[in-house]
Amino acid sequence: MPTQSEKINKLDKEVAIIKKDIEIIKTNHLVHLDKRLLSVQKVLWTVGILVFSNLIILLRDILL
Repeated sequence: MPTQSEKINKLDKEVAIIKKDIEIIKTNHLVHLDKRLLSVQKVLWTVGILVFSNLIILLRDILL
């Protein structure tokens, strides 16, 4: 049966590994996700502008 200090050492190692994984996620993966979100936002704005412009053209044709 492991002693208390062995358990603490094991937990310390696991915490260090978790901290390393979190740092990797923060520095690498979040940057990529941010880039993807920006590209999705650009597409949504483009589609929104196209829909709005078609709506204006439709209203112009209906009123004239």
